[in-house]
Amino acid sequence: MNVLIVGGGKSGSFLAEKLNEKHRVTVVESKIERVKILQKKLPHMTVIHGDGCEPSILEKAGVARSDLVAALTGDDEDNLVISFLSKFQNRVPLVFARINHPRNEWLFNKSWGVDVAVSSTSIIASLVEEEISLGDIVSLLKLQAENLEIEEVTLPPEAESVGKTLSQLNFPPRTLIMAVISGREVKIPRGNTQLHAGDKLLLLSDLELKRQVEETLGI
Repeated sequence: MNVLIVGGGKSGSFLAEKLNEKHRVTVVESKIERVKILQKKLPHMTVIHGDGCEPSILEKAGVARSDLVAALTGDDEDNLVISFLSKFQNRVPLVFARINHPRNEWLFNKSWGVDVAVSSTSIIASLVEEEISLGDIVSLLKLQAENLEIEEVTLPPEAESVGKTLSQLNFPPRTLIMAVISGREVKIPRGNTQLHAGDKLLLLSDLELKRQVEETLGI
């Protein structure tokens, strides 16, 4: 798979390192110091110095040939522009975008070309490594068209679901737990998977059932 990562900071370099062995990865980074670090750390990966919001830089990075673009800069406005250009000008099948500030979450939707908006880069890595293939892209976009969304939920210490297993929780229909991130570990959810304070759940759920999901988790 051709993967284009825009933003070579901690998040971008982490994802690039995770995916470089199995996929063709290109990174765009605006700071020359980071470019040099990435080139030294991952010499077999293509690293381009430039502003990912510039169409010419994206073109140089091969955005039109990309199967997936991950906009991972530290600026939400930049990530939205990158997503928009990738999806609508270059028809990239799947666009991930990082949300830096929760107050901007409402902007990260299909209108801006964002297919999957997440705040945890480890989740992006898990999805790409374990879940996403070219065939899966079609399935994911179909699910989104059916009023489903991917959401990350963090369990606070006072959540009623803390200490319980997934089989003990009665989730509403059209809700799927895709992954449980506990510390640095990404767990494949099972019925006997126990939830802990601070765990992050990656959910695929009906937009209209968000409140019911929160009530099930006791948050």
